[in-house]
Amino acid sequence: MIKSLWNWLWKPSPTALGILLIVGFVGGVIFFASFHFIMQSTNSMDLCVSCHEMEGVYKEYKESVHYKNPAGVRATCADCHVPHDKGVAGWLDKVYFKVTVGVKDIWHHAIGTYPTEEDFEKDRYRLAQRVIEDMRHRDSKECRYCHSFEAMDVDEQGRSASKKHKRIMESSEKTCIDCHTGVAHEEPDEPEEE
Repeated sequence: MIKSLWNWLWKPSPTALGILLIVGFVGGVIFFASFHFIMQSTNSMDLCVSCHEMEGVYKEYKESVHYKNPAGVRATCADCHVPHDKGVAGWLDKVYFKVTVGVKDIWHHAIGTYPTEEDFEKDRYRLAQRVIEDMRHRDSKECRYCHSFEAMDVDEQGRSASKKHKRIMESSEKTCIDCHTGVAHEEPDEPEEE
């Protein structure tokens, strides 16, 4: 039976080849749709804040301009923390991010690295520095997805912000996170050395 199945697969008739192509195509569509659904559902705010480690930072976020503002625009966790470039390279970047960062976060939640909010707060400075460095490395791409220099009317900004934004637009010496840490979450204090 195995030999005949192998022969059928190795030297398929036109009917068998058609069946294989159809099954392969349908299987590929189902796999891609499932994978896409999982990727999208893991970007949800409900999932992000469902872990007890996020209770404190979620409260801070709800007090920020990214949660409530005059324009009525709300940025979610994924808007700031997950790559969302377009195209194949952007999609691969997002998959890489989800596998490296997302799985690590789930792992630490599962093994109970931070059983209390106090435990999370003890390590928060180090965790925040890792996110800030990642944002610097990515040139604050997630910030720029919503906040582009081309769309800014810097003359309508306050004098200090207008001056700084104009200088940065000309020189590219800094990225968004260099000046805007603590905009959605309180910036944790650097721990004192023991």
